[in-house]
Amino acid sequence: MSTAAVAVEGSLRQAVCRRVLSAGDDPALDKAVAEMQAASGGSVEAVVFFGSRRTGAARANAWSAHDLFAVVNDYRRFYAAMHRAGRTGKRPRFMAALSRPLAPTQISLRFGEPVVHLKVSVILLPTLRRETSSRRADHFTIGRLFQPSRILYAASEAARTQVADALVSAHAETWHWVRPWLPERFDADGYGRTALRVSMSWEVRPEPAGRAEALWEAQRQEQTPVFEALLAELAGRGELVPGAEGTFTLARRVGWLERRRWELYFGRSMARATLRWLKHVLSFEGWLDYIVRKASRHAGERIELTERERRWPWIFLWGRFIRYLRNKDRRRGSG
Repeated sequence: MSTAAVAVEGSLRQAVCRRVLSAGDDPALDKAVAEMQAASGGSVEAVVFFGSRRTGAARANAWSAHDLFAVVNDYRRFYAAMHRAGRTGKRPRFMAALSRPLAPTQISLRFGEPVVHLKVSVILLPTLRRETSSRRADHFTIGRLFQPSRILYAASEAARTQVADALVSAHAETWHWVRPWLPERFDADGYGRTALRVSMSWEVRPEPAGRAEALWEAQRQEQTPVFEALLAELAGRGELVPGAEGTFTLARRVGWLERRRWELYFGRSMARATLRWLKHVLSFEGWLDYIVRKASRHAGERIELTERERRWPWIFLWGRFIRYLRNKDRRRGSG
């Protein structure tokens, strides 16, 4: 690799690390994370804050949970500590077994005073590193961590460095899966906007049309310098051809085989995401109320479940859920 390319690669790392290692501005969240770490019995290696609360896109919604990745060194040790602390009623042995396939596993925790609701994705450090690399099994982890995040806690400098490496990798890997959907000419804003739209379009989520645009507007100021550094690195490697006013074009066109490969990747990810939803029904306490509130917020109307749907959601809620996914874009368009 040339000296110039090394320097550019360093600029990408600097852009990501400048953001993920920055100081937080939410004392209530910091206190909740400190309490979770203290209750974990040394099982938490690092905590990463991401999602709508991180970017400010959901700050106006008081009930919206804070999205975290809890990077742990042992699943059973972590769940046993949370169970002893009275933070979860789930059995540690069961949760540890549930966490091994389709990582990460989402759980609901509450800490702090006033109480802060944490939606925690529990994952081992080696798994985090794999799932933000080219060896990943699906798009779940990387699809969240190429967006703005912040390391709120690390047990050691080694853990902090490894998590930061994973976050840098998550951004660098966007180049491979977004290529087939990039416009003919793009800048950092267009690149980031396209990456977010593509990533969200291949997920099973109760989000309305236009959600990707709204999220990009919330994170554009932070993301643009990161993607400027990435595009400069790619140009230095000969992957992009620089143009006027900070724009680029692809140095090699996208063939049908490349596009098909990434369509299959996203299709596999969607299948795994569906299975992961089933897993999270078992792991996430209060999952039904959480999903109903989230869907209500995005639909702009209150959703009330019938007694039958609430008592037997696995049998009677599927019809409503499928109708919601089918009609959410139409409702948004008529609003």
